[in-house]
Amino acid sequence: MKPDRKEIATSITNDPSAYKLCAVCGAIVDKTVDSCPDCYAYRFDADTEAVTNAALDLAVKPRHAVSHLDMMPDAEN
Repeated sequence: MKPDRKEIATSITNDPSAYKLCAVCGAIVDKTVDSCPDCYAYRFDADTEAVTNAALDLAVKPRHAVSHLDMMPDAEN
């Protein structure tokens, strides 16, 4: 089962320094990635306050786009 958006946001806000924002599409990605998995851009904002604010928005705003995670099949238990 895919994690809930609020669970993901909580995980990100607990350690925002482990993430960064794509400067093109605003996706929150692991700080070790070289290009955004959603739009393939390579410019990022690693400011922890910006990451935290984006994660808080993620928790409450409705989905407007399909991400790469939506394309992954659910794991069968």
